Amino acid sequence: MMQLDLNLEKVRSEWTPPRDGSTYLNTGSCGRKPKVVIESLKKALEQTNINPTYSVFLDQEPWTKARMAASRLFAVDPTSLLITHSTTQGMQMIMQSFLLKEGDEVVTTSHEHGSTKAILRFLQETRGIKIKTHEIDPLAGSDVFCKSMLDLVGPKTRLVQVSEIDCGSGWRPNLNKLVSELEHQSIPLLVDGAHAPGQGQVRPSKYPLWTGSGHKWLCGPNGTGFIYVAPHLVSQLQPLWLSDRVYLGEPTDLLRFEYQGTTDVSRLDGLAEACLLYESLGEEAVVARQRQLIKYLRQALEQRFTGKRQATIRTPDIDSEATAMLTFTFAPEVVPVTDLRETLWREHKIWIQPDFYYGLPNHGLRVSCHAATTEVEINRLMDALDSILSK
Repeated sequence: MMQLDLNLEKVRSEWTPPRDGSTYLNTGSCGRKPKVVIESLKKALEQTNINPTYSVFLDQEPWTKARMAASRLFAVDPTSLLITHSTTQGMQMIMQSFLLKEGDEVVTTSHEHGSTKAILRFLQETRGIKIKTHEIDPLAGSDVFCKSMLDLVGPKTRLVQVSEIDCGSGWRPNLNKLVSELEHQSIPLLVDGAHAPGQGQVRPSKYPLWTGSGHKWLCGPNGTGFIYVAPHLVSQLQPLWLSDRVYLGEPTDLLRFEYQGTTDVSRLDGLAEACLLYESLGEEAVVARQRQLIKYLRQALEQRFTGKRQATIRTPDIDSEATAMLTFTFAPEVVPVTDLRETLWREHKIWIQPDFYYGLPNHGLRVSCHAATTEVEINRLMDALDSILSK
């Protein structure tokens, strides 16, 4: 049975307010760690220090524990899930495996993360791949989005890449039409799911290729991420990093790519605990609370800022496509400061993400409402903006 009411007492005991009194509204970039994750990291580091050689190179238990916790959360076969250091690492591994030679085409969007753009530019400059980009507009809707992406697909398309959740606006498009049509055409779809884990039900197996992050909404240790690869595509993967274990497994063995030499295995314990905590809170309960907070933020913006100070909200107001992020901008003439993020932090101890996707990074914000965020913190942001914006 789904847990519908979030245990706020448990949430607030895990994510205690910062000691400096600051307000953190940027889980979309990096999540604050709950107590259970911090304690697990301390314990694991002490344990691995007893026999570092065994712990780092031979002990498979931390890897198995993390993979099993994540695979249960995502409802996927654990042999199809790879633990990585980041979403970026997963994106690079997959893109360099499917975009191999001059003339190979990839279809992507204008709202992909900067690291994805950098990887594609590198492959363009070194391999001569071709990049087709759809100028994304979340307010146009999912049907338009999927059709526009499919219109760019051609005979030389080797990969289509989109985000499960748009990092620019927090919009979660319905990708069903894109998934089914690309499957019919036998064209691999790579989904950047960096913002998905920790924001409701995540099912990587809906897609042939998927990457995700453990350090954002799951609030796991920094340096944790995931790759999901459908079994029939594993043999096409090429290693991004080389170790003595790459050639130990069969070509269809995804896990042979996991080992990266000397690494911090304590992060694996922290990742497992983050997955278990999220599971215990109940994904439906977390989603319900996050949507409640986003609606509160949206209403506060509409009520507090009118006329020339009206906020332009860039995120669609559709429950089925909503997440815990909201992006909004103000007209440049009402923002008298050159760096809104820096001003909010310096003068009000509030940390947000600037708007990097709508041409006004110093006049717009992307606000993340984690389940531990409170209405008081949202009001604090509203008060701060009210004091900054020109009357």
